[in-house]
Amino acid sequence: MIRNFLKTALRSIQKHKLITLINVFSLAIGISASLIIFLFVQYDYTFDKHVQDSDRVYRIVTNGTYKLAGVLVPLANVMETEATNIEKIAPLYRNFQEKINISKDGSENFTIFNKDNRLIFTNSQYFDIYPHKWLSGNANSLNQPNYIILTDKNLKRFFPKIKPDEAIGKTITYSDSIQLEIAGVVEEMKENSDFKYQGFISTATIPTYPSLKQQFNWENWSNYNDSYNLLVKLPKGTNPKIIEKTMSDLTDKYKKKSDGFKDKFELQPLSDVHFNKEYNYSAANPETLRNLIILSIFLLSLGIINFINLSTAKSTERAKEVGIRKTLGSSKRILTFQFFTETFVIALSATILSILITPILFKAFDGFVPASIKLSNLLNYSSIIFIVGQLIVVTFLAGFYPAWVMTGFSPVMALKNQASKNSNLSRSSWIRKFMTVFQFVLAQVFLICVFLVVKQISYMTHKDMGFEKDAIVNFHIPGFYNNSDKGKVLKNKISELPEIQAISFGNQPPAFSGMMTTSIVVDKSNKKDGINIDARNGDENFLNVYNIPLVAGKNIKTRDSLTEVLINEKALELLEIKSPQDAIGMTLNEGSKIIVGVMKDFDIGSVKTASVKPIIYESNPDGFTFHIRLDKNHPESWKKTIDRISQNYKEIFPNDEFEFKFLNESIQNFYYQEKRLSKLLTWAVSLSIVIAGLGLFGLGLFTTNQRTKEIGIRKVLGASVIQIIGLLMKNLVSLVGIACLVAFPIAWYFGNKWLEDFSYKTEFSWWLFPISAFGLLSIAILVLFSKSYFAAMANPVDSLRDE
Repeated sequence: MIRNFLKTALRSIQKHKLITLINVFSLAIGISASLIIFLFVQYDYTFDKHVQDSDRVYRIVTNGTYKLAGVLVPLANVMETEATNIEKIAPLYRNFQEKINISKDGSENFTIFNKDNRLIFTNSQYFDIYPHKWLSGNANSLNQPNYIILTDKNLKRFFPKIKPDEAIGKTITYSDSIQLEIAGVVEEMKENSDFKYQGFISTATIPTYPSLKQQFNWENWSNYNDSYNLLVKLPKGTNPKIIEKTMSDLTDKYKKKSDGFKDKFELQPLSDVHFNKEYNYSAANPETLRNLIILSIFLLSLGIINFINLSTAKSTERAKEVGIRKTLGSSKRILTFQFFTETFVIALSATILSILITPILFKAFDGFVPASIKLSNLLNYSSIIFIVGQLIVVTFLAGFYPAWVMTGFSPVMALKNQASKNSNLSRSSWIRKFMTVFQFVLAQVFLICVFLVVKQISYMTHKDMGFEKDAIVNFHIPGFYNNSDKGKVLKNKISELPEIQAISFGNQPPAFSGMMTTSIVVDKSNKKDGINIDARNGDENFLNVYNIPLVAGKNIKTRDSLTEVLINEKALELLEIKSPQDAIGMTLNEGSKIIVGVMKDFDIGSVKTASVKPIIYESNPDGFTFHIRLDKNHPESWKKTIDRISQNYKEIFPNDEFEFKFLNESIQNFYYQEKRLSKLLTWAVSLSIVIAGLGLFGLGLFTTNQRTKEIGIRKVLGASVIQIIGLLMKNLVSLVGIACLVAFPIAWYFGNKWLEDFSYKTEFSWWLFPISAFGLLSIAILVLFSKSYFAAMANPVDSLRDE
């Protein structure tokens, strides 16, 4: 019986090749999109799921005056020795200076690895929390100074020709001067994790080198940094609040209390690390994942709607078949199974096609799909289950309603050519119209949202931030403050280049992704509490490079005994100063700093938030970042100038790569998420229009086929080609027009809801609606015109000769 069902299904499919092709292609697009989104969602929800007893593993985070994923390094140190009720404790200290030198045969010729080393300072207990497969050595050496453990991936990079057991005892040089002995080699972690590294240096190395102690603030109880993470594993039944109380007690014991400053450390569950954007800049947003799932459902639904619409539209052509089958004894159950078989064959063909076109659609979701997700993931166990499950669901959803309509025909009516009087068919025409409207409502909402997102991104990237951001080049020197003296030498050399309009040496630019603060106390003030304020520091050329005007006072000068500082207008209120002039001459921190000028306000971060904040700029002869203003009127000279800067850089730092960034590009990266959203919506609207357009073409095809004789009669009676085209297109185009009107309030609501997340936002202009509606109607008219034109141009003799 199944064999007969398949034969009948294939005959029906072969008879309606074009409609079958439309159904297969539209379903395949939806299935392929859902496959990619499944891989993406599955990827994020598998992070750290392999960790044994993960419910007892926590990361310690700071949630006091500062809110960040890092912890005070001295606190981590005393916790290792004094905290009880902790089963395992593993510090994870990142240093973005990852330079590794490998000596060739003990000679002075080095191979240098500056990037992608993914090094971490930790102890042996990291491997108790995250077990790895050991290829040689063990973790015990990580409790002693000057040892490192490598993954097999880094071993192949550093020593391509040696085996893991041969690597033990070999020496590598870290950060130009620190000798590290290889104590073991582990297989790289295959599972997804936020704590996945390729090189493990013993934390015991840090206190033996003054430069490392300074970099990691080994004894500094006031420096907070996201790079200083601490993992703990608690014994069974231990309340995390007890550990939080222990950390509070240790902080009170060792840290000097600062009035107005709040220290609070909490235990963040491991399961929360990957999804909490408050402590993870690259966190996966559960709301984004949910929206992606909804998007996949919508795109798949569009393909299913096309199948239902086209199947019910052609149902009158199969009415006689159903009538004859019922007359010859076929039951409704058997007929239903027959139609489900046809649906299954089409859905299976669409699934196979979707797997073939998935590589193309991978590009559509570029930026959302992590690089570690490969097409080979489609062959894993969970993906195969998803594909099979989706095939069953699509077959049921797409086949149920058409089967119900077609098995409901009365044999008598069908054999008398009166199938159109069937009540099921009458209802299906209204449902078909509703589904067509739904398809284009979705496409219209996507289209309006694309225009709005692009408009908002353009507004944010072109907004005046209060400082010059065009033609500004930034780059760091290796070793940061450790090489500040070399940086000053480099500054003097670069300053001689005539193409450079201004140059400054200090730390971060006015706006960057991150946080840099300091604590100040206003002298001769009733308020003696420490005040935390955003900070930058550097030389006196900072204002000149960025064209930041002063509203009072003068620019800073570098002095030996006194630090001159600038504040901005926003800081006046924070420091309880009435006017810019009143701030001049005020001293801070027991006379060690003096305010000499007041800057005009400027944004210090993304304009998504209220980023004009109180800020202080301190004079400092040392630094690690260069700020260089080029001639923005002559961009053709930039490459030559940067090449000359690079040459000077190589003279001072011959073993380091010169890497630079234009400030306006760095600022545009603030809006990476919005650009990803724009790209995703662009592809979503493109796919939805393609699927809806295919469905509209199919319906237009049936409309013209059913009205062939009517068209012939009208032409004989004198109707023009334009009149006939208008007649054929009127109903379907009107449905698209209705869809546009329905979509307007929906898009208005969701668009304004999205804009609420921005402190600075563009206007939701009224003209977005008619432009998007015109675009969608134009596409619909173009799709329908192709078929309507040929139908209107046909010779009426061909359609009327058999009457």
